[in-house]
Amino acid sequence: MLQDLFSTANVNDSSKLAVIDGARRISVAELEEAALAFSARLQAMGAKPGDRVATVMPNGIDAAVALCGTMQAGGVMVPLHSSLKGEALRAVVEDADPHWLVTGNGAIVARTPACTEQSRGLAALIYTSGSTGQPKGVMLAPDNMRAALRMVNAYLGITADDIIHSALPLSSSYGLYQLLLGLATGATVLLDRGFAFPANSLALIERERATVMAAVPTILGWMAHTPVLEKHDLASLRLITSAAAALPAAQALRLRGRLPGARLYVMYGQTECKRISYLDPDELEAHPDSVGRGLAGQEHHIVDMHGNMVEPGEVGELIVRGPHVMQGYWRRPEETAQKLRMLVPGEEPWLFTGDAFSADASGLLRFAGRNDEILKIGGHKVSPAEIENVLCQIPDVLEAAVLGIPDEQWGQVAAAFIVRNAASTIDAEEVKRYCSQRLRGYMVPRVFAFPKSLPKTPSGKILKQAIDSVALMAGARP
Repeated sequence: MLQDLFSTANVNDSSKLAVIDGARRISVAELEEAALAFSARLQAMGAKPGDRVATVMPNGIDAAVALCGTMQAGGVMVPLHSSLKGEALRAVVEDADPHWLVTGNGAIVARTPACTEQSRGLAALIYTSGSTGQPKGVMLAPDNMRAALRMVNAYLGITADDIIHSALPLSSSYGLYQLLLGLATGATVLLDRGFAFPANSLALIERERATVMAAVPTILGWMAHTPVLEKHDLASLRLITSAAAALPAAQALRLRGRLPGARLYVMYGQTECKRISYLDPDELEAHPDSVGRGLAGQEHHIVDMHGNMVEPGEVGELIVRGPHVMQGYWRRPEETAQKLRMLVPGEEPWLFTGDAFSADASGLLRFAGRNDEILKIGGHKVSPAEIENVLCQIPDVLEAAVLGIPDEQWGQVAAAFIVRNAASTIDAEEVKRYCSQRLRGYMVPRVFAFPKSLPKTPSGKILKQAIDSVALMAGARP
């Protein structure tokens, strides 16, 4: 199982710090000892290998111990977001059907699952963010997770000398793998409770001299604009990674200009396979709108609706296969069959990402949006991401989301939801003029709204389906 990660971390110095949690610190040896004690508690209560162990805990040492202890016991990690309450928590717990539930204070509660089978052969059940519908449990075997760690660190090069800052929830694939990278490489993981108070997070990075920062585009977009950044010495950062959503090109370049000593990796992936592509930081200047090339050790193609590969520059669905691809969705055979499909009978199935991409002749990938988000304006297929990239080039724009709304003449038109700097007075007319100089006419948004914020998932993705329809109806039409 995944507990052999400890042996890698212990090779050189078991007294080295494994996790920093505010004022609390725990060494590799102490973490292993605490994990073994947690494992013994589980087993004394009757836990068996293959039992699903759900944790509802904030980022911190206690959560790290529970997750590592679950691995030590041969259990299946089911990390759930600590903000889940009431009906939302009940729904996910009922779906995961865990044998054991671990709460914020480390208490272990035994449950009687509706179906008592053990999940032998699995290491984790990680729930998707729900940004495209109901959260689904992604089933990952130990070999899937080992492969993902190996493939990601082949280009990141995390070592035992690194201190990884992560405010990402351990319930997300992106957040959980920061902890696992630390265990696998001997790096120290600096677990931040969240980015709700961003100045505090920057102060934490400065104080602990973090060398790696893992973040989502909404956080990095804020960092690209805020004057608060100048108040903190972040020279220790050598790597910044961005995933979970598309990072607009303008914000990527602006952030790199503000933190020139940090190499910025723009990445793309899904919970279903962890990571699919990354852009080498040396190519960022020339290709800021790209998410790079595919990982070594995987195959990927862009295909049309019939499964045929498209020509360079043409938009289609990105598909991928390799050792990092999930086993399927928990108790969702029909959705698994839709997501994992064979192109040739008898061959290994492909993961159909549901995301629209194009690639140039050199293989550089460009994200166009989710298949179900692609706009159809006057017979043209339009990528919301392309419009959002232009909107985020406007200096006063912090973040933007583009949706399609019905229109009698065009079938659909683009509606732009724009979050401005607090002091900005930029209006719909100015934004439209800016877009008109940079986009084809039918791509220019016709409706504009300026909310103070955009709804997000717990992992920080913009939740387009939750954007307030009232704001849409009140949108400005220049």
